[in-house]
Amino acid sequence: MTRPPAHSEPARYREVSAKSVTRLRGTVDPWFLGRYGMNLYRGCEHGCRYCDGRAERYYVDGDFDRDIVVKHNAVDVLRKELGRAKEPGFVLVGGGVCDAYQPAEAKYRLARGALELALEFGFPVHVLTKSSLVERDLDLLAQINRRARAILSFSIQTTNDDVRARFEPGAAAIAERLRLMREARRLGLGVGAMAMPVLPGISDQPDSIDRLVETAVAAGADFVCTGGLTLRPGAQKDAYFALLRDQYPELVDGYLRVYRSNRPSGIPDPRYLDRLERRFRAALLRHGIPSRPPHPLFRGLMPCYAEVGVRLEHQAVELCSQGRPGLSLGRAGFAIQAWARDRISTLGRRKGFHHSHVEAEFRERLQDGSIAELLGLQRSALQAARELCPRAGASE
Repeated sequence: MTRPPAHSEPARYREVSAKSVTRLRGTVDPWFLGRYGMNLYRGCEHGCRYCDGRAERYYVDGDFDRDIVVKHNAVDVLRKELGRAKEPGFVLVGGGVCDAYQPAEAKYRLARGALELALEFGFPVHVLTKSSLVERDLDLLAQINRRARAILSFSIQTTNDDVRARFEPGAAAIAERLRLMREARRLGLGVGAMAMPVLPGISDQPDSIDRLVETAVAAGADFVCTGGLTLRPGAQKDAYFALLRDQYPELVDGYLRVYRSNRPSGIPDPRYLDRLERRFRAALLRHGIPSRPPHPLFRGLMPCYAEVGVRLEHQAVELCSQGRPGLSLGRAGFAIQAWARDRISTLGRRKGFHHSHVEAEFRERLQDGSIAELLGLQRSALQAARELCPRAGASE
């Protein structure tokens, strides 16, 4: 079995002027905590063969890992957009259709510019990458961490570097990612491992998952988020299957069964996902680490309605991992955040509006119970939200 050939030609950079860079999420993501996201580049030189960014829905033209679009004015646009931001919350650098620390970043320094703005404006940040280039900015992340909070997470879907080289040919070696996790821990940063996507038949065996979680814990991870592989029909799925047929032909039939529904989301057979979840649940329990960022990493850094919503969703995950019913808490967390977004949209046009107005209304509705009737919350969810609210850490 041979590795896929390395690219024989350098990446091509095309500079464009962006009108907008910030992606304002409707709700705070309980996985990544991001309120303000961004894609500083389009396309990615890491060339991960499973990358969802290859899907047609993201409109990446040309060769995904050779034709890189650079939003050269991104930092100037971000200055305006973050300067107008009405709510506190995490700036998420990474994810989306590219890695912000791909090789182009060494030249253009857009990710560093975004971090400098976060420090200037006092935003907490969460950086997600597969690159060792982030080492250049550890000093800046440490400064942000002292003022607000900085979390550095590495995507690690296997501990086998030979597998890594086949599926993530342009990304840093696993040993490098682990080294930088340890360094981030030494600096006092929050540290995460995104164990996703583990690959069916390749890195999803129980012993592989256990070794991955154990390795992340040893490197100082505060949490290990887990997830399976999605294959959207079209360019993403075709690229992945091309490598699979070349490198792992014996697995093709199994993949065809697991992904036979060909759903637009690319989600595999639910029975496979259930098996995968049980394997991760056992590994996380064995090594005593949560599957979501623990509360101390984000306490008081977002409005109380968002913080309570995220924590309810985290509680739901924890209960489900114990085989106990928790879906009502997850739905409640999402509903609370959606309600807050709707109130901000309605009230935000008024002169003098501040997010604290919605916080005050949320606390009042929690106290008198009207939020439960308004959103159809179960009594247990209302009680859980009430218990969380005093500890949310947001200003009164």
